[in-house]
Amino acid sequence: MPAIVRDGQRVVFDELGRSGSRVVVLAHNLLAHRGSFTAVAARLAPRAHVVNVDLRGHGDSRGTARAFSTADLAADLAAVLDSLAARDAIVVGTSLGAAAAVELARARPEQIGALVLTAANPYTASARDRLTFGALATILRTLGPAPVLASVLAGLHAPDAAADVRGATTAHLQAMDRRDMARAVRCWVARPALLDGLGGLRLPVRVVVGGADSPALAAAGRVLADRLGADLRTIAGAGHTVQAERPAEVAAIVEELLVETGP
Repeated sequence: MPAIVRDGQRVVFDELGRSGSRVVVLAHNLLAHRGSFTAVAARLAPRAHVVNVDLRGHGDSRGTARAFSTADLAADLAAVLDSLAARDAIVVGTSLGAAAAVELARARPEQIGALVLTAANPYTASARDRLTFGALATILRTLGPAPVLASVLAGLHAPDAAADVRGATTAHLQAMDRRDMARAVRCWVARPALLDGLGGLRLPVRVVVGGADSPALAAAGRVLADRLGADLRTIAGAGHTVQAERPAEVAAIVEELLVETGP
């Protein structure tokens, strides 16, 4: 499988579709992996060069040697784009992946042609979230996911998400390294606010929320879309990991952008 190494970290990705065509980068959410985007990638492959990335500390990009930030994730994505000599890419990011996508667009605007920000939280972590996720990181580091598996799955998926989708997430969580999980959670807690400096982004954006995700994230999605002057799309019945639960709808939004922004 293709990979790059940046700052001593191996970052693994899949490539599907037409080499030489428009690049679409897929970046998953916290404690997910590139497999959550498999069905989306397959739908987009006939018309794009799809690059489906395991963010560091997740999936096959395991084995982190140190703490990392969303800026590190953005730099990893930039290195993947550099390895492909890609410009004008469409970057699709879910939650943690959305935070990395925005940082990438700020740092490398010449490489990015459009964004799809799914389940994005545009705010820094609240004091309550810092306590909650700090405790989660400690549990994951010392005990692994078993004691908190039910609550983590509830945060990642809608209650009626398909059994195979929930099963794939469960298997991924059980396979993750404890240190990687804890570092990924701490990366999320330390994220910067997406609202800062958004006025400098001059590119098409879609903001996507799951209808079965938390009401707070739905409200945050409206704020983010308003600030960006972006279209807001709600995918009925989808939980936080929208790409795994409603891949056809996510792929359709990306296809719209492919048409809108040209070849």
